[in-house]
Amino acid sequence: MIAIAALFLVCLAYVQANPTGAPPAACVNIAPGHGGSSQPIANSSYSLNVSQLTAAGGYTPGRTYTLVLTGGASQYKGLLVQGRRGTIPVGSFAEGNLVKPACSNTAVTHTNNTLKNNVPLIWTAPAAGTGSVVFSYAVVVQNNLAAGNIYYATLTSPEIAEVVSNTSTPATTPAATPAATPAATPVTVGGQASPTQSSMTSLMLLMLLGMFAVHGIAAY
Repeated sequence: MIAIAALFLVCLAYVQANPTGAPPAACVNIAPGHGGSSQPIANSSYSLNVSQLTAAGGYTPGRTYTLVLTGGASQYKGLLVQGRRGTIPVGSFAEGNLVKPACSNTAVTHTNNTLKNNVPLIWTAPAAGTGSVVFSYAVVVQNNLAAGNIYYATLTSPEIAEVVSNTSTPATTPAATPAATPAATPVTVGGQASPTQSSMTSLMLLMLLGMFAVHGIAAY
């Protein structure tokens, strides 16, 4: 009887496992480690609100954004959300109200299994050059032995593009070359030489007259 009771407790613990968050193994396929199978995605009323990203035209590398996991009129007990480029986890999540980082901070999960809704999730975008990102997530609606397990796995968000910076180096404008100043051309007034030229001519005439006068006196 003791062995049977122990086995029952182990099975009960497994079915009601992970009340404080998804285990690392759940990050492989973004599916909770519960018994049973995922509900059809088409029947899900749960969605990840990424309007802050879509309104900005995508994510800017290194910037932090708030996502919201909502169930509309429905609540949920557990969650697991991870940003991915293909199958590669990208970006990181921070601790917040009712949630904590998981899977080496690349994902976020619940901290308790109480009913919740519209839980904000803080995500920091990856480095430049990562490319488009899709968020893959799972929602646990019910997890107990008597009522069975109800959850949705591998739900996905719209694709979020990376915002590429168009910053470029401004073109350099070459320095202007100073224009050469032409040499001054002597100015003539009314076709006559300038005053400076007239003075030199008068001086030469006076010198010639003086020479003639000396020669005349000598001849006399």
